[in-house]
Amino acid sequence: MTLPTFLGIGVPRAGTTWLHTLLSGHAAVYLPTKRKEIRFFDRHYERGLAWYESFFCPPEEADRYDAIGEISPQYFYCEECPSRIAAALPDVKLLVMLRHPVDRAYSNYGFVVQRRNYRDSFERFLATRPNAVEMGFYSRHLARYLDAFGADRVHALVFEQTVADGEGVRRTLGGFLAVHPEGFPGSVGKVNASTVPKHGGLANLAVKTGRTLRRNHLETVVDIGARLGGRRLIGKGKALPKLDPEQKRELSRLYEGDFDELERLMGLDLSVWRS
Repeated sequence: MTLPTFLGIGVPRAGTTWLHTLLSGHAAVYLPTKRKEIRFFDRHYERGLAWYESFFCPPEEADRYDAIGEISPQYFYCEECPSRIAAALPDVKLLVMLRHPVDRAYSNYGFVVQRRNYRDSFERFLATRPNAVEMGFYSRHLARYLDAFGADRVHALVFEQTVADGEGVRRTLGGFLAVHPEGFPGSVGKVNASTVPKHGGLANLAVKTGRTLRRNHLETVVDIGARLGGRRLIGKGKALPKLDPEQKRELSRLYEGDFDELERLMGLDLSVWRS
């Protein structure tokens, strides 16, 4: 049976696509090609380990890789996931990408603008979707994983530091996963940027259709549609306006205590979030 040696457990809209691109560019790292986010431990757990294993390389090919894993950022917020993961993968290593919670919420807003034809303001988005704010209190969720796995098995990456210090991140990530840092691609660039689609209604229809096809296990059809222009339809448009700095400063005050707790839990330096 081939099962992961590492998992990317979060956080949504915090740079996990960037991390996925970096990891998939390493010849000694295996990531599933059939589905990017498997979501076994939070959404498909009842399907069993045999179903989960089908997304990874056959046992006879596993020796080609030093690290085998998958990234499903929704695991971070699932209360059942730490115990489920620990039971199925007792030796697994965990990666978590953390982003300034206000920037994460704004990226969440951009995702809804791009994928669901949302046209209200960021203020209205937060007022009607308070969970976007709540998701930024990372320490309470991270604590569950630390209790289940211990700090030495959880590697936290700060998004803003990660994209700025490519060489250092490749070195620490390589050490954590036991792969050669030189094997990572030299540059990843900007990925998964939000836009305001030129044809919002069509983009929203394409996303809904893709979601329905995936629910019916027709990922191959979704992939074909993406290659034929579905991704361009969703992404084509003008850039999302930048977040107002004063608004960010005001919202950031909500999280000051959580920044302190994250630094205590993981020994992180979050000065980049406080400045």
